[in-house]
Parts: sequence; structure tokens; C-alpha cells
Amino acid sequence: MSIALITGASRGIGRAIAVHLARHGFEAYASMRDLGDAAPLVQLAEAEGLALHPITLDVTDDASVRSAVEHVLERTGQIDALVNNAAIARFAPIEHTTPAALAGVLDTNLIGALRTAQAVLPTMRAQGRGTIVNISSVAGRVAPFCFGSYVMAKWALEAASEMLAQEVTALGIRVALIEPGFHATRMLDDATQGIGIDPGSAYADAERRTVALFAASKQTAADPQRVAETVDEAITTQTPRFRYPVGVDADVFLGGRARMADEDWVALGRRMTDEEYFAEFAARFPAPVPV
Repeated sequence: MSIALITGASRGIGRAIAVHLARHGFEAYASMRDLGDAAPLVQLAEAEGLALHPITLDVTDDASVRSAVEHVLERTGQIDALVNNAAIARFAPIEHTTPAALAGVLDTNLIGALRTAQAVLPTMRAQGRGTIVNISSVAGRVAPFCFGSYVMAKWALEAASEMLAQEVTALGIRVALIEPGFHATRMLDDATQGIGIDPGSAYADAERRTVALFAASKQTAADPQRVAETVDEAITTQTPRFRYPVGVDADVFLGGRARMADEDWVALGRRMTDEEYFAEFAARFPAPVPV
């Protein structure tokens, strides 16, 4: 049986990945910072007889990462797949993003993924096989305003993944990037919850439009199960790819941005009313059919 370790598995996409892999022949170690959040997974594992084990792992803590990996190895002797899913998001324009807030996002979304990868790589090298799947985002290739810290972390994760993939391919290890579009999880709600937009702020237009666009995205948001299925494919396929966009809107945003000159993207929304901005945005990024 293949062994998978999934980070950030207490809810949303991470939970969907852990459950899907367990249902499809993996022994899945669903890691999270607080095992108090594990009750739904425990109940599901018991009800379906799944090899699904919640464990403690805080990706921002070196000792916690080492301990979790050692725990899996003590029980199984191998790790065949690592899925780096743990992530947080913060809503703010760059000028209002404090160094502390940026550091927190980078520590979870980027450095946390590197910590776990470094922890499992010696085992994968010894095995001569293994797959590291990093959950990125469409925002890892398209940079919307007012989510600076999240976008910076995802762009850096894409670069790190590309470098790592080249470094380990000769060792029998693969790296894959999953790039979801908008998906129906709590992370986006958490990021924008309680945001008060100051109408006198220099960034009020950008903040208001970002919140409106993300709220509208819920109408077409895909189920996290689609990401889970894509992760399974990335791990088990005989014809692997490096990047896996997920969701109809992922293709819309990636395609629309690719057709725009950088200068047009930067200028989008400048000297426009909200009505004009949303009309221009809809023309360049046609709303996908709900899925």
C-alpha cells in the first residue's frame, strides 16, 4: 500500500485530498496543527474502514515536521507521496501588508512546504521513488491586487517547485504543481471576513473590487473533490505532467491573462468606474459555467 502524507488536512481541499486518497488505496496520514479538528476524519475512517490517520504537524515548526515524518516512517517504513496543502491567506494591498503578516504567510505557504519536502526527501532518495505534490493556485501565475502576501508566496512556491523538480528527477522523485482556481472552501471567507474598507483609502477601489470579485466567484466555485482527484492523478499517472490547473475558471484566468500584455494587466481598472471595471474584467475573463 502506498503511503501519503498530507498537510493542512483538517478541512477544505486538504481534507478532501486525504479522504480521496484513503478511498483509493493509499494509507493516508492527514496532518493538522490541532488534532481537535480531526473528529470528522476519525468518524469517517471508522465508518468506511479507511486507512486514514490524523496526526499532528505544524508546518511552521521544524520539530513538529520532523516528529510527524518520523512517526509515519516508524509505522510504515516509507513515504511515497507528500502533498503540501497547508496555506493561509491575508487580504491587504502591498502598502498595508506588514512585514510580520508577510512573514506569517510565507512561513506557512512557502517555507512550510520546503520544511516538509526536506524532511521526506532523504527517505524518497533511499527508496528511489516518491512524489511531492505542491498545492499552488492560479494566483501563482496571475497576480490579483490586494492579496499580496498570498500571491507572493504562491509565485515563490511555483519557482521552488520548478527548481526542485529539476534537482530530484534523476533520483526517481517527481514534483507536481496543482493550480486550483476558485474552490468552495473557508480559506477565502477567512481571508476577507470582517474586512472594513475605508472609503478614504488610496486603495479603496481595488479593495472593494477584489472583495466583490471573490464574492461573485462563489457562484462558479468548484468542489474541492476535483482538486483531490487531480492530486491522485498526479501521483499515480504513468504520463506525469508538472502543472495541473484545476477548474473551469483556472483555464479562464490563465488564458485571459496570457492574452493580455503586461501593461494592459497593470492598467486594468485605472481611471474606471466600478461598472466600467467589471465590464472590462468580464470581457477579458468570461465567467465560466458553474460546475
